[in-house]
Amino acid sequence: MRVLVVDDSKHILAMVREMLPDEGYTTLDALNGQEAVDLLKSGEKVDVVLLDWNMPVMDGPTFLEAVRDEKLTDAPILMMTTENKIEKITKAISLGASEYIMKPFTEDILVSKIDFALKQAA
Repeated sequence: MRVLVVDDSKHILAMVREMLPDEGYTTLDALNGQEAVDLLKSGEKVDVVLLDWNMPVMDGPTFLEAVRDEKLTDAPILMMTTENKIEKITKAISLGASEYIMKPFTEDILVSKIDFALKQAA
């Protein structure tokens, strides 16, 4: 299973990259939504996307709009963010996010949310 991790924090990228291989996932990184869009447009196939909200160049909600409008992937997209206001969560879900993971998170939470999203998408 391939996981695209979209986050401008190199610390978060490294942390997720360390957590997922033990669970059988391989990761691809993008530092912002535009990098992730470019990766998907290049034909890169992913099984799930972990998406930060606040990033330079292209933020999470704009990425969600691009994925929806351009039909870039049908992989589940999980917001992975510190944004915890109900209106932000509602906006992400309305734009196509499958799940919402609050930072900071543990490996158990991350893996269970990914597994749940993949089962729901199947």
